[in-house]
Amino acid sequence: MDMTEEQINKLINKLDDEDYDVRKNVEDILVKIKQQSIGPLIKALNHENPEIQIESARILGKMADETALNALIEALKDGNPDFRREVTLSINKIVEKDD
Repeated sequence: MDMTEEQINKLINKLDDEDYDVRKNVEDILVKIKQQSIGPLIKALNHENPEIQIESARILGKMADETALNALIEALKDGNPDFRREVTLSINKIVEKDD
């Protein structure tokens, strides 16, 4: 499945949808197209919407791809404790994957 960055960004913007099924379907798609979505998800760690930041961090952790590690470490400087908690969990998933 090939998607443009614009299409991927539209999906990422749905990560704060009030409908759980929409959020879950978006997550499934982003994970499925991991190689295409990892860059936009890393960029979304700086999104203006904290829910999108949190969900992006969570999905990056689910992908457990080392490509995201430096961006996640940088995200630990964010002032939102909920976001930092999700970032920490994602970092742990990536690091533990290598054990």
